[in-house]
Amino acid sequence: MSGEFPMRMQRYLARSGLGSRRKCEELIDDGRVTLNGKVVSEKGVLVNQGDIVMADGRKVSPIPFRYFILNKPEGIISVNDDSRGRTWVVDLIPDGRKLGLFPAGRLDLDTTGLMLITNDGRLANRIMHPRYGIRKEYRALVKGTWTPDTLRSRLKGKVVLENGEVVDGIEVVSAFPESGDTRTVITIHEGRKHVVKRLFTAIGTRVLELERTAIGSLRAPDLEKGQWKEMDRTGIERALLS
Repeated sequence: MSGEFPMRMQRYLARSGLGSRRKCEELIDDGRVTLNGKVVSEKGVLVNQGDIVMADGRKVSPIPFRYFILNKPEGIISVNDDSRGRTWVVDLIPDGRKLGLFPAGRLDLDTTGLMLITNDGRLANRIMHPRYGIRKEYRALVKGTWTPDTLRSRLKGKVVLENGEVVDGIEVVSAFPESGDTRTVITIHEGRKHVVKRLFTAIGTRVLELERTAIGSLRAPDLEKGQWKEMDRTGIERALLS
């Protein structure tokens, strides 16, 4: 952990399991945080290794990094900030909030499938950011009958979304008919909001069901919906970043 210092105070507090960075900023604003005995009044204060940080009179320190893969069920939100009292995806892991866990990327409320849950922000950023080129695989049921060749032709090259944004690098792995519609598997390195649904809308159809089945070479076919398992960093990096 020594390589992480110096660390901004709000990140230090979040890593210590005190909530989201927004909540930790509120603790600082309320004067409830001290650094080496002095009240912290600025959010950008840096914490060095060996410093003593206290919140509400209690000494706090960062929780070790943890890594989980989880098969997200439908109806669970994949954000850590919700005012409607809904279940967060990290709530499926015991003490998920206390551990400071968050999802590395989002899935829509009605989308299911593989997620990486961690409290390692730097690794999560490498997974989510398109510049690292980590491909995600999705299995979708789309409206209408489409052959593999037709889908590949329509999704080849650059696809322009409804707002003018451009997505490229889409690979159609397979497509076959299912009850008058089409079950297809695609891979994409993008992570922008609703991107898979927006891609199919852009070519004149719509997604009826959507499941993420892989992140890089990481899969979890043995996990039922709502189940999770813990992994070590080496295993995660081997699957995602090699």
